[in-house]
Amino acid sequence: MLRAEGISVEISDRTILEKISVILRKGELVALLGPNGSGKSTLLRTIFGILKPHCGVVYIDGKKIHELERREIAKILGYLPQEVEGANLRVLDIVLLGRVPHTGIMPTKRDIEVSLRALKLVGMERYKERLFSELSGGEKQKVMLARIFSQEVEFLLLDEPTSHLDIKSQIDVMKIVKMLVTSGKGALVALHDINLAAMFADRILMVKNGKIKYSGRVKEVLTPENIKEIYGIDVEVLNHDGSIFIIPKIP
Repeated sequence: MLRAEGISVEISDRTILEKISVILRKGELVALLGPNGSGKSTLLRTIFGILKPHCGVVYIDGKKIHELERREIAKILGYLPQEVEGANLRVLDIVLLGRVPHTGIMPTKRDIEVSLRALKLVGMERYKERLFSELSGGEKQKVMLARIFSQEVEFLLLDEPTSHLDIKSQIDVMKIVKMLVTSGKGALVALHDINLAAMFADRILMVKNGKIKYSGRVKEVLTPENIKEIYGIDVEVLNHDGSIFIIPKIP
């Protein structure tokens, strides 16, 4: 289990997160929703250990994350940032970097097999010899997802994994994440698209001004009243075939 307890983050004397607690279990996909600047990215970066909290602790299976070596953390947590960057390497080499925590710099036969399987999972295996710099933004996003998948981590921290992707690719990526969750991994995913969250999430966390305002199952949390409070817009929530769909009301 991944647990953040009482996390507060201050940057330049400004409070970004205030006493946030999150639990992520294996086998569940938790969607992190909120407007721009609400603290979603900061929360993911803090859980991963990039940012040090002003107070609070992150635990992985009962161990404090700051007491673990980075290599050990990289075997457990996979993090996809909002902005994708990569060296001018082949696509396959980018994905192989995800194997470094397990075997080091020189890839083994199994490392290559795992990396090729990860590329196939995101539909990018035919690009394996292409230079990463030549890819579109959406293609780069898929390759970086493949790199995380190749890490064979227990928990995924994904910051807008569907950005730069067309609607089919968005759904394909979320299906892959959901499939990995079903196989026993946990995923905390920051999303802007409320309908994607409604389709794929097991639980929803709604964040505003650095605080978790609502937490719970999809239909409990995604109500017109809650969405109005978080985003400042009126919506209609439709139920269809067991799922819900959020439609903004245009004034």
